[in-house]
Amino acid sequence: MSKFLKWLDNYWYHYKWHTIIVSFFLLIGTISMVQIFNRETYDAYVMYVGDAVIPDTQYYDIMQSLKEVSSDYDENKEHNINFSKTAFITDPENKMASSINASAIQYLSNLVVQPYYIYLMDEEVYKLYKDSDIFVPISEIVSDLPADWYYDDTAVYFDRTDYANSFPGVDNLGENTLLVIKIMPYSSSKRVMERERGYYDDHLDMLKNILSYRKNG
Repeated sequence: MSKFLKWLDNYWYHYKWHTIIVSFFLLIGTISMVQIFNRETYDAYVMYVGDAVIPDTQYYDIMQSLKEVSSDYDENKEHNINFSKTAFITDPENKMASSINASAIQYLSNLVVQPYYIYLMDEEVYKLYKDSDIFVPISEIVSDLPADWYYDDTAVYFDRTDYANSFPGVDNLGENTLLVIKIMPYSSSKRVMERERGYYDDHLDMLKNILSYRKNG
């Protein structure tokens, strides 16, 4: 047996489990790094909460329509929007309403720390959170909206906006859907707050584009 094979045999005998454990963690670390570098990043996060049925074709239209009022905010030369849906059933006759709505409410309980800033919410959902001071007053963002667009100070009827009536996909989410933007979550870390301020400003720009859009330009 060669010296190298003897050394390898001796090494494996004494350090087999050390090598296996270290190799395992190296593998996990490598996989994690690959996932981080390959993970898709998004310029904006928008969530719909309600019971509208959104087929794939409408979902695609919504994504394209949202790109019309947003930008490549992170300047990575890719324009990606994260549009998600959380089901909330408003029909009391629906036997699934209780369990589905309970799940939605549980998910939204940590709404303030979710990456989503812009929400399209059914009126019933909005009523659950409107007094929690979690939404920014719309009048502080855009001051010249038509009076009939307002549901209250922090929400507007999405279907009444010119934007919703001018682009496919977003034109069919229901007359009880309200448009809101949440406040910026607080953090004791200055670095985190600066990063979050950037996210908030990006979504604020998007919301302004939605609300200021006019059919005739």
